[in-house]
Amino acid sequence: MKNSIKKKSFLLQNIEKQLQIIKPFTNKKFFGESYIGGSQSKLQYLNIKVPDVRNLFFKMKLAEQNFLDIEAVWFNSNIYEAKSLAIMWLEKQNIEFIIKNFSKIANWATEIDNWALSDSYCSILAKAFEADHKKLLPTYIKWNKHKNPWLRRISMVGTLYYSRMRKLHPSFEITISFIKPHLSAPEYYVQKAVGWTLRECYNVYQKQTLQFITTNLSVIDSDAWYAASEKMPLALKQKLVLQRRKLRLKK
Repeated sequence: MKNSIKKKSFLLQNIEKQLQIIKPFTNKKFFGESYIGGSQSKLQYLNIKVPDVRNLFFKMKLAEQNFLDIEAVWFNSNIYEAKSLAIMWLEKQNIEFIIKNFSKIANWATEIDNWALSDSYCSILAKAFEADHKKLLPTYIKWNKHKNPWLRRISMVGTLYYSRMRKLHPSFEITISFIKPHLSAPEYYVQKAVGWTLRECYNVYQKQTLQFITTNLSVIDSDAWYAASEKMPLALKQKLVLQRRKLRLKK
């Protein structure tokens, strides 16, 4: 869904005005582009420190704004920091609000084209997925098959976003079903999602995940492998690295 408000709201105009006043912490354009996804992102990055953006959130009392006005900020601004403020508002909402309004919040995903906003968004969805995965599951399945690589990334990262923070976890079968189709995905950030989700899955379902990794050693992408093996015991990791090398040499 694209927000029906075509003109910038008063709130959005004020937010963008206030952001322009804040002194950037670096003038190096490449830093911002790298941080939010390089040339893939369509957003303008103002190089403002996260604490300064968060301070503006409280200064402007954005937590008191209504959902419609925040949606207008999210859909109508092309400034990364403005979208970050909208995400901060969403983070402040209780889980009941997220689940009740999930159909609208799910539409936010179409605006995401960088890992920073993607991960912030996934941290919110993971809480909702934990609370009511049956409601979110059809959307996750749809995203997992989507041509948009950022939606595919969200369908994986949004399941176990930091497993240690979840009291309840989706089943191994559900989690791995989102990973399997993308073992050979060409997109870097999709591969990082594969590896990161495997790592978190290993934290919860160690035996099953290790079996999956061992079975697919030769096809797991290098970018995914680095994240997937990051938390493994060193001896195990070294053993798998040797097996992986042998298997890949045979290809």
